[in-house]
Formats: sequence, structure tokens, C-alpha cells
Amino acid sequence: MKKRLLLFVRMAALPIAVLLAVPTIATQSKDMKPVRVSLNDFNGFRPQHVTRAADKQGVTATLKYEQIANMTVPRIAHQVFPSGNGFVVVGGRTTGFQLTKTAELYRNGSWQSLSISNAHDGAFSVGLSDGRFMVGGGFSSNKGSGQSQATDIYDPQTRTFSAGPQLTTGRAQSMAINTGGKIYVSGNWYAEDPTIDYYDGASFRAVGATDGRSNPYMLADRQGDLLIFSAYDVKGNSFGYYTFDNGSVALLADKYTAATGKTEYIALPFSPQTTPMMLPDDTRPADYHFTQGGNNFYLILAKTPNGYRLYMLDVDELDLYVFNTFDIPTADAAGQTITWRGGVLINETRQEIYLIGASGPVSNQTLHVISLNYVTDEWTIASATGFKHNLLTASYTLLTDGRLVCTGGGIKDYTDAQRCAYIITPSVAGQGDEIPTPQYDGPRLVVWLKSGEKVVYELAEAPVTTFSGSQLIIRTNKVSAQYERSKVQRYTYEDVVYLGIDLQPGERRVQVNQEGDEVTFRGLPVGTTASIYSLDGLLVGQVKATDSQPLTISLQNRPDGVYIVKAGTETIKVMKK
Repeated sequence: MKKRLLLFVRMAALPIAVLLAVPTIATQSKDMKPVRVSLNDFNGFRPQHVTRAADKQGVTATLKYEQIANMTVPRIAHQVFPSGNGFVVVGGRTTGFQLTKTAELYRNGSWQSLSISNAHDGAFSVGLSDGRFMVGGGFSSNKGSGQSQATDIYDPQTRTFSAGPQLTTGRAQSMAINTGGKIYVSGNWYAEDPTIDYYDGASFRAVGATDGRSNPYMLADRQGDLLIFSAYDVKGNSFGYYTFDNGSVALLADKYTAATGKTEYIALPFSPQTTPMMLPDDTRPADYHFTQGGNNFYLILAKTPNGYRLYMLDVDELDLYVFNTFDIPTADAAGQTITWRGGVLINETRQEIYLIGASGPVSNQTLHVISLNYVTDEWTIASATGFKHNLLTASYTLLTDGRLVCTGGGIKDYTDAQRCAYIITPSVAGQGDEIPTPQYDGPRLVVWLKSGEKVVYELAEAPVTTFSGSQLIIRTNKVSAQYERSKVQRYTYEDVVYLGIDLQPGERRVQVNQEGDEVTFRGLPVGTTASIYSLDGLLVGQVKATDSQPLTISLQNRPDGVYIVKAGTETIKVMKK
């Protein structure tokens, strides 16, 4: 006899999510058809928002990134994870779709080759509870064939790999999750996948009963039970949909209960028209997981007929939500289609979600990173152009300091692996390129015209300088004036542009003065870095205070225009003419 299971919705919901219009989740033993459980009893219920993205439009920004030294080995489909103040890349395939039994550590500005026992192309990686990382499985032969049972474990304390336990079966394009110190592995490619691999700290053993999927989503609830699903089978074909008697379609997931060893079906309200995207090989469940109010939430990026949609699954309460106040852009400023990468990265420290996408031809590709604050709903799409390879085939990870790493990838296909590596600084959600005008505290602002005229504005009148096309615009609480930039020789603050950058009590405030092509800093606290960027994000000059002496950055060989000066957490604009 089929038993209907009643689900309850927690009334204290997160401020970001709106309940799906027709939310349905079903559960039943795997030898029976799933029974749909409706939440229609809660019609009209909507979680309350602090603010709404519909009210706060997304802003654009220039993506800040640094190209670091190239990897020693070109790589695609490799694993990457943080290690101390650096990061490690492992395995993947190299030029010609060949396995590479190599690993590298990036630390202190350079790469160090690491010894490893096995090749891991299309493998999984998972953080262990003691701070080590396990890398496992992958293709056992060149050109993406065969499956490996091997694992290796990286110790960040010794910066070395050691051989790990064998999987119960060979696996490629699988995923692994750590829940309460227990490691589970699921998924495969061109091979059967009837069970889950379970690691108890000593060896792997087979548990549960699963349907074969490639690169599956693996979610864990507060009891340590698993939810496993994917819209793709072990050959990459559409898979796992169930049609109810009323014609509605749902995506079947495996629900594994650790205490009983029993596996049940859960029917999630996805369809072939709204399909969870396949996760990249470098994805880990920890990347798209966060906790709030004692519940475990996982984010799922789905492809729809009109673009993309971001969903949130509360795996403890089996509630699915959609971020329907957030419309993911599908085209860049030039009208080129943006393709978004499957999976998301979550920075719980900043309460931000990062989506990675690319547009334009591979020969001149644009990288896009969306920063979405999941408390305030504010978001920013930051972009940078000029990349010469397919950014969607690169591997990414989130560093402990909140920056992103992008390594490797291909140009056209899986045979032309690249060595390039970048460190990306995501924009703060809700902040664009517009820089707030700093508050100046000093005697006067002086505009020097080429005619010899000098115009003085008392800082007590709160002058604000902005640029619009060829115009320098100055507004105070008394007057507004415009000057043709071609007629302005320079403007200065009489050595008294002050920045308040995290000073200790009693310390002098930092002074910034522009005199012609020179920008001088006085009073920078020791260890503070001052940088100047062009408006396209290029770093054109940088100094670091090692003592109390003034420091200068020259713009002499730089084009005329506006530059952004950053010192500590403070920012101002200067103009070179």
C-alpha cells in the first residue's frame, strides 16, 4: 500500500528565496512508484525579504584579476583545492588527451611539483575532517576511457601526497561528500554505478542502491543521510524523469538513509525544460552548500528555455525554492550570449554566491563573475575581456581569503590543454565601478588652468569632483562648475587629500597629493599597500610602506585619463592630463 508522507514547511525562512509556484516533492521506496506529496496546504505562504533584487537592480563592474605564473603542466579536467596560503592542482588530462600523473602546489608566487602515485583525469576531490584532501578515481586510460579505483591523499602540513584506499569499483566523473567525517562517493562514466562507495577512515565498502549518474549532485542532511541526483546518466544522456498520472514530470533522486542502509526515491520538481546543469569535474558539494537556522541548503543552477534559474534546496525539510527575484543575465554589454558554468561557489564569510560565465569567441573571450548576496539580494556582474582560451573548461576553486582561482582549460577541444592561471577578486555584491566621493578635510581644492588662471574652492564648501566625457565637473554646496579637460593643467588639494584607512588612535591620517603626473602618499601605515589602476582594471603602479617616508607613483608614461587610487580600504579618483 502506498503511503503519503506529509512534509512541513519551516515558517522561519531565509530572506532570499521564494517558494515555487507548484512545489512538489515525493518519496517512496525504490521498488514502488514515487508518490507525489503536495505542499498546496501552504498556498499564499511566501518567505519575507529584507530587501528584494527586484527592488535593487544588479550593477556592473570591471572584474579584477591577476595572471600568475603558468603551471608546469597544461591541464584540463583537473582538481584544484586550497592549501594554506596557496593552492594545489592535481591530475587532469594534458595535451593530446593524455593522462598526467602530476600535481603542483602554487605558493609564494611560484609553482612546486609534487610527487603523486596515480593519475586522476575526471576525478573527484573531497576535504577530509582533519584538513587533508582526498583525490580519487578518474579515467584509467588516455582519451577518456576506463575507470580508476585509485585514491591519493594530500597533507597540507607536509605538502605531500600519499596513496589512499582503493574504491570498491572504478569511477570516473564521480562526486564525493564529507558528512560528519564520513566520506561517500557516487557517479560514473560509461560504467554501471549500482552502489555508493563509503569510506569509514580505513577502507571503502559498497552501500545503498543507486541509479547510474554522471557528476551527480550529492547533498547531506543533518542526520548524515544523502540525496543524490543528476539529469544525466553514465553516458551523458537525459535521465531520471518520472511522469505522474496527471502528466506532470519530476526528476528522480536517490535518498539514502545511513542508519538503515535503505534507498528511496524522491521526486524533485525539475523537468527536461528546467534541467539542473551538469556539474564540472572540479566541483565539490561543499562549494554549493551553506547552513542557516540549523538547516542545510544547497544551490542548484538549472537551464531553462529562457536562460538560467538558480534554485535552493533545503535538504533537511525537503523544500525547494527558486531565486525568482534574481534574473541571471544571458547577454553581455555587446549583445553576445553569456554561457554560465554549472555549479556555484558560496562564500559564507561574505554571505555571497559566485556564478562564473563566459561570452564571445575563444580568441577574445570575456569572463563574467556574478556576486550575489544571499541576505540582501544585492548583486554585481563583473567582467573582464581579452582571454585567449575557453574559460568554461578551466578549473576553479574558492581560496580561504575569498578570491577565486582559475587554472588551465582548453582552446577548442579536450586535446589542447593550457598552462595559464589567474587569481580573481570577485566584486562586492551591490558595488559597481562608481566610487563614492571621499570626504576631504583641509583648506582648499585648486584647479590650475592652462591659461594661468587658478580657481580655489574652500573645502568647507564640500567640493565634489567628477568626470563626464571631456568635462571636469566640480560641485560644492554653493556652486557648480564645468571645465574642459583639455584646458585644465592640473588640480590639487594642496597636499591635504586625507584618507581614513584603519588607523590606530593617535595616528595621522594618510595624505594623497597629485602634482602633475606624480601621485604622492604621506603617512601610510607600515605594511599598507597603495595602488593605482586604470579604469579597465589594469594595475599601473603600486607601492608598499616600509617606513614613514613619502611614497610616489608616476603616471608619466601612462595615457591621459582617469585613474583609481586605492590605499587600504579607501579609494579616490585622479586625472592625468
